[in-house]
Amino acid sequence: MTFDEKHRALQRLHALMAHTVANGCTDDEELSAARMAGRLADEIMGSPTPGFGASGENSLDSLAQSRPADRLKAERESADYKAALEKSTMEGLLKTAIQELSMGHINTLAPPGRRVEGNVQWLDMRHILNSHLAMVLGIASTRLARDILADTIEELVQDGMLPERLAVPSER
Repeated sequence: MTFDEKHRALQRLHALMAHTVANGCTDDEELSAARMAGRLADEIMGSPTPGFGASGENSLDSLAQSRPADRLKAERESADYKAALEKSTMEGLLKTAIQELSMGHINTLAPPGRRVEGNVQWLDMRHILNSHLAMVLGIASTRLARDILADTIEELVQDGMLPERLAVPSER
């Protein structure tokens, strides 16, 4: 799997993990997304994940051949389903917390309703927020945490939940 294919697969996996009842999906959509996420994770990693296509009595494929009510109950009670749901929920909470902290910092730099006149300097929000939030969250020393923060900020900007640039008065 090439780097681009793996990157696209990881983006698809992230999108599938967001399909939860808490995010507005039906129970069937959530279970279908969890199955697809498991298969996609297997494809990315190159080996079956227990409970998602592995042979044995706990695999989702063997559960799919049982009665629908039993299958749904068994899937909901499976450790893999609970882990996938917990991961998706934690990612959502992290994204929301970063958005709230970001908006607080943006409102400090450029209060809403303030007109910027004269010389204006456009600042890239990614640069401002990465350094500020790394300091606020105390994660400046760990590369993995900085990468997660940068990816989350990029996602928020791409989703339109944070501005890409911010106009501030220039000191010239």
